[in-house]
Amino acid sequence: MALCKMMTVPRSLSLQNAIDFCNTFWDISDEVDEIVFDFRFLEHIEPFGMAYVSSQISEVYKCQSKRGVRFKAQNYKEKSYLAHMGFFKAFGLDFGKSPGQAGGSSSYLPLTIINIEDIKKEAFEKGEAIGNLIEAKSSSLARMLIRADSGELFDTLTYSLREVMRNVVEHSNSSVLEFCAQFWPTKNKVEIVVLDLGVGIKNSLSNNPYLSMSCDRDALQLSLLPGVSGKMYKGVKKNHNDVWQNSGFGLYMTSRIARTGGEFFIASGKSGLLLKLGQKINFDLVGFSGTVLRMVINTSSLKDLKSQLKKFKNEGYCIASELKNWECIESSVASMMLSRDFLEIV
Repeated sequence: MALCKMMTVPRSLSLQNAIDFCNTFWDISDEVDEIVFDFRFLEHIEPFGMAYVSSQISEVYKCQSKRGVRFKAQNYKEKSYLAHMGFFKAFGLDFGKSPGQAGGSSSYLPLTIINIEDIKKEAFEKGEAIGNLIEAKSSSLARMLIRADSGELFDTLTYSLREVMRNVVEHSNSSVLEFCAQFWPTKNKVEIVVLDLGVGIKNSLSNNPYLSMSCDRDALQLSLLPGVSGKMYKGVKKNHNDVWQNSGFGLYMTSRIARTGGEFFIASGKSGLLLKLGQKINFDLVGFSGTVLRMVINTSSLKDLKSQLKKFKNEGYCIASELKNWECIESSVASMMLSRDFLEIV
């Protein structure tokens, strides 16, 4: 007897709702032979929901279709904004534009999927460092999003996009990089989301023999400490001629920027961590492989980026110097430093 599983998309795909909704994808009986996604109630979606939900629908499709489960969607044809942004085609539904096909505007960057090998190939063909190429792409994306090529917001977006995109290319072993962004000038708010389906933060940091972690949550907390990296650690020779060599400061710096009046969310594997308004909020994820990062920047809180970065770096170097005295850095140390050095930042 045929058994259908109905997946009703919630009215708003906020951060919490998107995670809760996607967690239900993986609790499907073996007796189910058809899954239907119903979009009738969906009215509000922001970049995180767009990137994360489309990625997870695609992943559950790959998993369940192997055993012959049929997938359908209904009540989606009136969702013109999602169609324009590439949401539906991102998970295989032939409706609307493909990811990256929409040209972007002064308020959004559509859901876009980039092949990482293409980035590496382009850098090789141009004889450039990958970091230089990502810098150029980040500037172009920031310019497209806010229709400006100078100023504090432009500099902040370029820096943030560069760091999170570099993090994916250098550490994830993912074949693709997904991103989406939106700018609300009247709300003084920018949201940037970058997602990959790579090895995850825990596996990436496991190369560092000075880190002690037993789960994804441990790895998340460690990854936000300055100087913590799966590639650069005590004993690894630094190439002083490579200005782009990883220093382990990327996530630390971007989290500090985002939380200056905004929010920073990072998830990998089974765990997510949200830092905002002096709070540290944990999330449980089901069925997610890879890493997703969400920055919400309060544009009214932006000051001179150079002076901000100098302040954050100086504070980061102090923390990193302290960490060098530890034979093994445990997640409890990371949690303590997050509370002591990060969460008092507003």
